[in-house]
Amino acid sequence: MAKKKKSKKEQEPEIDINQRLDNVKVLVSSNRAKEAIAYIYLIYNDIVTNKFKKPRLAYQTIREYAITCVNELDQKPESIYPFIKKIEDIIYGGIEPTVKELNFTVQLFSNLYNDITGKALPTVPFG
Repeated sequence: MAKKKKSKKEQEPEIDINQRLDNVKVLVSSNRAKEAIAYIYLIYNDIVTNKFKKPRLAYQTIREYAITCVNELDQKPESIYPFIKKIEDIIYGGIEPTVKELNFTVQLFSNLYNDITGKALPTVPFG
């Protein structure tokens, strides 16, 4: 008797976005907004890796990885580049992000999340 092939859903455990967003809230509530934004990027990275099996390589910058995602995975440049720019500005800019910047980054991520998964990101207001 032939083995039954696993469905795609069984092969790819979905990322628990609510748990990840709770982690972001914890970082924000403990005055670690910069780390929260870096974590939002890691969530994006995990979603892309999980869906497309295309992880960011150790030598790639986040911008290089974004270019790869646009060129090879057909992600929308108008969604990904503003998100990556905001992540870079906050992580490497040396300034603690404001609540407004944090909410804007989450909105940019929300657009990307919707583009990739076809689902709406649960609401995550800060401040």
